[in-house]
This record gives sequence, structure tokens and C-alpha cells, in this order.
Amino acid sequence: MNYSLATDSPFNTALLSPEGRAVYRIDTYLSSSTTTVKKVAGGQSEMEIGRVVWQSGRPGTAVVHGHEIYVNKSSFFSSSRTFTALNGQSYKWTFNEGSALMASNDSRQAPVATYMPSTRTNPGLLHITPHGLTITGDVILSFVCVEGERRHAMRKSLR
Repeated sequence: MNYSLATDSPFNTALLSPEGRAVYRIDTYLSSSTTTVKKVAGGQSEMEIGRVVWQSGRPGTAVVHGHEIYVNKSSFFSSSRTFTALNGQSYKWTFNEGSALMASNDSRQAPVATYMPSTRTNPGLLHITPHGLTITGDVILSFVCVEGERRHAMRKSLR
């Protein structure tokens, strides 16, 4: 399943279906340092699937369907991030020049999702493979965590 980002921000955007319909809405509230992800049903009603609580200087904590997941650095010098999804399996996000790959964190390294950043002519694209469709909430919330942290670190390094 392909979702394009309506705006080039993991903090405030909508994930759009290939037909251009909003399927998920992502909103960040600075007053509470929280990002919520809601599934849009029928074009109008929304149901929260999870939230990310941002903590100064530490990785965000994602709550998916009421369960906390912690997105951690794989190792001290690594830019990759790991977490355990609600299905009990470990996954890893790795990065390459702005794009990202989420795969199972085992010997199979089965691809779960990819992210391609926006270009001048194309919006950012989050692609969830059939393997990832059973954990879509975990994929989206962990994507918000890792891409949000990556962009925050980029802004910090430009200061």
C-alpha cells in the first residue's frame, strides 16, 4: 500500500491513498509535545490509532492501540532504530540519504516498509509491503518517531 504525504512533514500531514483520499491524519500539538495519528473513516470520522510523546533529548515513545513501543538506537554510533511491534517481533529502520527501510530485525530481514522523501516533483511516499499490512499502526507510528527524530537532528545540526 502506498501513502503519499500531503505535506513534507512527519509532524503535521495526511497520508493519502493513491486516489488522493486522506486515510490517516497526523497532528502535532506543541503544548503537550504529542503527535497523534488518526485513521480517517468515510472521509469524515476519525479514530485515534496511536500517539508519539516527544521527550527532550530522548527518543519518542509511541503508544499504538494502548500499548507502548520504544524506538531505540541500534547501537551508540548507529543511525538505525529498532523496536518491538505489538506482534512481538523486532523491526529495524535503516536510513540512506533521506530514504528509509523498515525490515524485520532477524536473519530474514523481510522488508516491511520504505520511505522515499519528497522531491520537487513528487511528494514523500510511505510504502507498506504486504508483510507490513498486519502491523500498519506500528509502521506509521514508528515512521513518525524515526523521521521526526531525524528531521529534528538535521535542524539542530544546522544551527
